[in-house]
Amino acid sequence: MEHQHAEFVDTHYEALIQRVTSAMPIADKMYENKKLTWGQYSKITNATKRTQMTELLKAVKSGGPAVKSAFYEILQEIKPDVIQELEGLSPQTAHDKRITESQRQNVASEKGQDKTDTPDDDIIRCNPSSIKYRSKIEELQKDSSKKKVSNIYFCRSNNYIIGSGGSGTVYLGLKEDGTEVAIKRITKDPLNSKDFEHELKHLRDLKLESKNIVRYVDLAEDEDFHYLALQLCEYDMEDYMKKLRLQEQKDKENALRKIMKEMLLGLQVLHRAGVIHRDIKPKNVLIDSENNARLADFGLSRKLEDGRSTVHTVRAGTQGWEATEILNQSEKSGYKKSSDIQVAGMLVYYILSDGKHPFGDMEFREVNIKNGEYSLEHVQDIVAKDLVEWMINKEPAERLTVDEVLRHPFFWDDYRKDAVLRKLGDRPEIQNYEYLEKLRNLYIEKEQTEETDSTATLTIYEAFSVSGFLGG
Repeated sequence: MEHQHAEFVDTHYEALIQRVTSAMPIADKMYENKKLTWGQYSKITNATKRTQMTELLKAVKSGGPAVKSAFYEILQEIKPDVIQELEGLSPQTAHDKRITESQRQNVASEKGQDKTDTPDDDIIRCNPSSIKYRSKIEELQKDSSKKKVSNIYFCRSNNYIIGSGGSGTVYLGLKEDGTEVAIKRITKDPLNSKDFEHELKHLRDLKLESKNIVRYVDLAEDEDFHYLALQLCEYDMEDYMKKLRLQEQKDKENALRKIMKEMLLGLQVLHRAGVIHRDIKPKNVLIDSENNARLADFGLSRKLEDGRSTVHTVRAGTQGWEATEILNQSEKSGYKKSSDIQVAGMLVYYILSDGKHPFGDMEFREVNIKNGEYSLEHVQDIVAKDLVEWMINKEPAERLTVDEVLRHPFFWDDYRKDAVLRKLGDRPEIQNYEYLEKLRNLYIEKEQTEETDSTATLTIYEAFSVSGFLGG
């Protein structure tokens, strides 16, 4: 068992850093159980909240199988949903394994108390849309322990947890009219209130209504929590990529290209409305029941003031998914639309490379982002590489806008490519070699020689910019 637990930590090292947003409860227990030294514990305590989990896992990794096993057991106690998600267990199976008979009695008692919240004559007529969660929805519909807040139904059992994040746990739920929803339960806490207010404001903004942005459904609250009901989606980007691995290569490539474009279309809607997302990452791209990609989680998003191009706030975002300029600022961070573009470029590469990051593994990623040191070795398509390089450029001013990204040849269909080639071939300057001369001059400016392979150094974007075909 110790070996299995150690293997879990090694296998899911980076995923644990992303998913466990509160490291101190785990570190406290490990120190109490003498699994961490005082030096290790104080280093974790003195780290910023965003880096505490990284420091904890470094200490765990250096401690050997016994320490890794202790970490696993404490994580299972404190954050069971993370274990369930990463191990791919049925939540109910994992739940049954964990709880003792005494805990079962407590659960049964809690269910009995909750039962009063749902009158016997309340009948929910489900309007099914989800394929992935259909059986769970039917189970929830019949579950006598479900709780009602305003016109939203959900159950606190781990059996219905479908996600978690820094601001709260996400449950499967139903509205009174039968609409299937994801319910984000957010603690009424001054620390959460500002992000919650911003998220609600953006979700309700009519300018942000789009099939590529997760849809707001409803809001309820009780004494302790807000319950934000959102459109129920089937997968996040990580899980969807696992699903696509089972498909034929050509089908997989087409699906990924579609998802990338739709994610960027969602970002285009935000940027045109003057909103900067600030937390783009695989977990915040959701796939709905019709296989549309939707940007989600706007708690950290901020709107630009009229006439401004920058939002100045304390640093926000997720470790390993932040722009160069944000990591290089010591005081309040200045976020621009170009900050979103660089991180979106990281995500584009992540999708194209089946889960790799252009700036490397988590251990060295922030340093590489700061220095602009990246590798695109896991993508062979030179057009795709060209797109990613423009997006992740260290210099914000050199990055493409989201409109320019969507006009890049990587997203051209066969009809557009054919039309451009035909039109280029018919132009007088091509016949008179004027275009070739422009390319030659650009080639010389790049300090290349006749012996150098120009196709390896002259980017697709530069070549088509010369001919004027990226302007429309």
